[in-house]
Amino acid sequence: MEILDLVNSLEELIVQARRLPVGGNLVLDRKRMLDIVDQMRLAVPADVREATQILDSREQMLDDASRSARGIVERAEEERGRLIEENSVVRAAHERSQALIMDAETRARQMLAEADSTVAAHLSEAAEAASKQLDDADQYALEVLRRLENQLQAFLESIRMSILSLQDRR
Repeated sequence: MEILDLVNSLEELIVQARRLPVGGNLVLDRKRMLDIVDQMRLAVPADVREATQILDSREQMLDDASRSARGIVERAEEERGRLIEENSVVRAAHERSQALIMDAETRARQMLAEADSTVAAHLSEAAEAASKQLDDADQYALEVLRRLENQLQAFLESIRMSILSLQDRR
C-alpha cells in the first residue's frame, strides 16, 4: 500500500499548492513533487525485486539438489566399486548400487519438482500482488485526474462567465 500513500502525498501537495491570482494555475513545490514521483517509482518494483530473489532462490535450490544428487550418485558408485571388489557378493553389490542410483535420481527429481513448485507459487503470488498494486495505483490516479479535470472545467466556466460579463459592460 506504499504506492497509495505516495499518491495521497502527491494529492496533498496539489491540494496545498498556492493559486496564482490570474488563470487559476497552481504553484507547486517542484522538488517535493519530483521526490514523491521518484519514491513511487521505487515502490512499484519491490515485487519485481522479490520475483528476482525468488528466481535466484530457485536456482540455489536447483544447484543444491543437483549437488546432493551428485553426492548420492558418487556414494553409490563408491559403494558399488567396493562391493564389486568383494567377489562373493558381486551380484548383490551391483543390485544395491543400481537401487542407490535409482533412489538418488528419484530423490533428485522430487527435490527439483518441489523447488519448481515452490518457485512457481512465489512467482505467481508476486505477480498477482504487483498487478493488484498497479491496478490500485492506476485507479487512484484516474480518480485524481478526473477530479482535476472537473476543477479545471469549473475554472474555465468561471473564466468564460467573467469574459461575458466584461463584454456585456462595454
